[in-house]
Amino acid sequence: METRRSHSHRTGRLLLAAVATLGLVAGACSKKDSGSSGGATTTAASSATTAGGGDTTVPATEAPTTTAAKKKPVMGGTLKVSGEAEVANAWTPGKIQCDQYCYVRASTFFDTLLVRNSKGEFVGSLVDKFEHNADYTVWTFHMREGIKFTDGTPVDAEAAVFNLKEQGASLLTAAAISDMGRLPDGTLAAEVVDPMTFTIKTGKGGDLTKPVPWPVMPTYLTSQLGYVASPTWLKAAKADPTLEGKPVGSGPFIVESYAPQEKLVVKRNPNYWMKDADGNQLPYLDGIEFRVIQDSETAAEALKNGDIDVFATSSSAVIADFRKVSDTFPMTEQDQFVETNYNMIDLAKPGPLQDQRVRCALRKAVNRQELIDLTGGGILKVANGLRSPGQEGYLADNGDDGKQDIEGAKALIADYLKEHPGPIAVKYGTTVSNLNAQTAELLKGYWKEIGVDTTIVQVPQDQYITKALFGDPDFEIFGWRQHGGPLIDAQYLWWHSSNAKDDGQLSLNFARLKDPIIDDNLDKARSEADPAKRQAYAEAINKEMVDKCWNVPGSWTLWGVPHKPAVQGLGELVLPDGSAENDNGGFFGLTGAWLDKAA
Repeated sequence: METRRSHSHRTGRLLLAAVATLGLVAGACSKKDSGSSGGATTTAASSATTAGGGDTTVPATEAPTTTAAKKKPVMGGTLKVSGEAEVANAWTPGKIQCDQYCYVRASTFFDTLLVRNSKGEFVGSLVDKFEHNADYTVWTFHMREGIKFTDGTPVDAEAAVFNLKEQGASLLTAAAISDMGRLPDGTLAAEVVDPMTFTIKTGKGGDLTKPVPWPVMPTYLTSQLGYVASPTWLKAAKADPTLEGKPVGSGPFIVESYAPQEKLVVKRNPNYWMKDADGNQLPYLDGIEFRVIQDSETAAEALKNGDIDVFATSSSAVIADFRKVSDTFPMTEQDQFVETNYNMIDLAKPGPLQDQRVRCALRKAVNRQELIDLTGGGILKVANGLRSPGQEGYLADNGDDGKQDIEGAKALIADYLKEHPGPIAVKYGTTVSNLNAQTAELLKGYWKEIGVDTTIVQVPQDQYITKALFGDPDFEIFGWRQHGGPLIDAQYLWWHSSNAKDDGQLSLNFARLKDPIIDDNLDKARSEADPAKRQAYAEAINKEMVDKCWNVPGSWTLWGVPHKPAVQGLGELVLPDGSAENDNGGFFGLTGAWLDKAA
């Protein structure tokens, strides 16, 4: 699940990503670097039809177009990759708290049922083809023939259903699919039709007597909820939890060793089912070494010193630095359908943050452009809300002009104090990094100017999501990054009140947001196949977020993936249907990566 962590420095695709960026669902498109063998991509928005016979369209970008003769991939070599955070609860799909680096790693040994391609379409991976009934309440999936997990277990309908039911029974992931139906025994309404075919039925809150039209349901099978692990391994890991660190999938690599906080080593799967466009067996690499380097500045030095070959960062200061050395270290930038860097408020906490005037005052007091200039390398764009350009619901004018208004903020605080005399104090949580500490101090200064005292609490990255999940006392208002991807339905999990639990309980609605207007429009958007109508519902959500000041926006995320010139093929895999894979939100595909020994 991808969730986000802290504000100006990447920590998160969901619980569907990340998530927080929990990474259940994410989606962004990239500008390929000049050193990539795939040429440059465009970033113009277009419309794409989803697979499976549907007519649901989403914003999309063009597939990569070749601007120079492509080099031929070569076999062999070991790639060294780093990321910012260790995964929590490795590596059972229904338990992992997944950020972007979790997805990069997990996707080397797990395949998903579906994938989203560079045009925004849902296309088959382990699933060969799929279709829906007339009202989108029953989906039928046909598995690809001849695939086995690396332990020899068949990848068939039974394996897919077993994994889906495990996800449906998980406290972490079940909330993401609450409108998938439930059978009388309480398990997910995913059923085997024949050895290679299964169905999924919908039902409001799981009730099969209340089918829910769900045109974009396949998006939930393109990420964590779509990971398919060997049922043989899953059963063994239940009996012996030490096996959870030795995952078994059908992916391009096999886990050789895993030492948390140190290194994950994967080796080539010699029997991987995918081949490239020329018929060559994938993957090209012999292996990959994954390391954890929590600070992007430190990772940047490791790349320059030759200790690693590639990493992803949302630190705009680091991205700005690598733009200056693009000839030495090419960099892919991902800037479409991106997450928002913002300050999330735990709306279950008693105190002044319950009052709209205080929340709006905090929002007005922040100089977002100054934050960007001082901590973001000056290259980010001021966010006016949680829907970024290209996403369903984005509005250039949503009622928030993004400008600082100290006098307006002071007036709101003064009005509040007439009814609630006494000092106003808040706790601000962030992760442990220099950039995040700088951001926190700036926020503290803005809020002090309007009469709000702030206590800063820094939390290690590997604890950050868990503390947010359970509404820890340290989290009243905190730095966060989340909500990437084109579709508003991807936010149902994070914003619908049905997913808001009290502090002390696991809540994937991290903000504990309960707003009937947002609930109503999320429900309408979920069952709407017409993109124009979905856009209208999403715009209403955007405006309500601004009107109630449910959060404090900062900037829209920019991701960079700098690497050595020898690293080729990142995010350039040709999928089984012939389309290109989608690299997004700090994720970069490694199935088609290779090392150019001549570079």
